[in-house]
Amino acid sequence: MDRRRALKLSASFMGYSLSGVVFGGMLEGCKIDTSDDWSPQFFSRKQAIGIAEIAEHILPKTDIPGAKDIFVDRFIDSFIANCFTTAQKQEFIDGLEAFQRFANSVGGANFEACSQDEKDEILRHHEALPNTPTRSVWGRSVSDAGEVPFYRKLKGLCLFGYFSSETIGKNVLNYDPVPGKFLGCVPLAEIGNAWTL
Repeated sequence: MDRRRALKLSASFMGYSLSGVVFGGMLEGCKIDTSDDWSPQFFSRKQAIGIAEIAEHILPKTDIPGAKDIFVDRFIDSFIANCFTTAQKQEFIDGLEAFQRFANSVGGANFEACSQDEKDEILRHHEALPNTPTRSVWGRSVSDAGEVPFYRKLKGLCLFGYFSSETIGKNVLNYDPVPGKFLGCVPLAEIGNAWTL
């Protein structure tokens, strides 16, 4: 297999088919609108509020920023608007509506209006759902296709948006894209967690 083919196949690890232009743009970075007058490209305002609350409950603010601080909901909105096919968009909306129906059955309201305990119960339920996605190696399936639940797709987008954000990359993750010289024999006590550099 030549290098060009290997690189093309490795793009399939993203989970969704992306055009070369979109994939290249993602690699260069994605600027998210952080203004107060932001309007969703894909979701309705009500849906965007729900997505923001779910993302914040998955990645809450602690001593580091939470999902809302990083605008993960806006990243998800932009990503779906620009990268999903029409069928994938409809499937995502159907999944979101089913998720909110379940939230209503638990707390009598959409997820964003539920209590903290009810939100915990809703996410515990969705975490427990079977998840057997298609396994692939370099773009070739090695197991039968499985159904990926809506919650797993949303959680994957939350994690992707959060950990690929500039704020988390610069201020939380200890990453040096151009490492320094190689030091083959240095006492660990002197360098600490330098393995993340």
